[in-house]
Amino acid sequence: MQHRHQVYDIHRREGVDKPLNASLNEGCRATRDTTFVKSRSAKLQHGLTLLEMLVAVAVLAIVVTSVAPNIQSLLIKNKITADLNSLSAVAQRARFTAVDEQTDVLMCPTDDYSACSNDWKLAKMVFIDSNGNGARDNTEDLIVTSDPLNSSNTVYGLSGSLIFDEQGGVSRAATIKICPKTNDANYASALLLSLYGRISVAVDSDGNGVKEDLQGNDLSCS
Repeated sequence: MQHRHQVYDIHRREGVDKPLNASLNEGCRATRDTTFVKSRSAKLQHGLTLLEMLVAVAVLAIVVTSVAPNIQSLLIKNKITADLNSLSAVAQRARFTAVDEQTDVLMCPTDDYSACSNDWKLAKMVFIDSNGNGARDNTEDLIVTSDPLNSSNTVYGLSGSLIFDEQGGVSRAATIKICPKTNDANYASALLLSLYGRISVAVDSDGNGVKEDLQGNDLSCS
């Protein structure tokens, strides 16, 4: 009798457990399905909406509009500074050579590194003018040369050759002005050569936004 009751209890528990297990299995499958759908949905929603894209484009346009003028101004200044540094290096080398060699050294623009020209936009060359004829002969070696000015720049204030003597002086004082092609004096700079051979770069001493020449006058692009 006791044995039959035990068997009945076992069957009754199994009868209860089976629906419970089935319910749990269904719940697990539903949870997995929901998790899979959410995960798949999250993977699919990784792009930008049209509104987000329009906002991004608008912000980018504002940034470009505000930054572009500053970049343009920086590029203009850098081109002028590069040409000025090149010109200064050649002039310094010419003066030092004249003092070291105790002889006249000629610096002039040229388009073939042989004959001198009047256009300072061209390349520059330096040589010892042994016979004093103002031209470079085949026996006169080049001391240093430079490239032509950047095509975006132009030059004012000097024509022809400069001669540095054994004392370091120069044949004539000069303000060699370098300007952008727009001739905007706010960007203008210059190499200043005094009669004593002092070589310097123009500065804006009065803070008005325009640099000055040897006489202290504002530079002009003409």
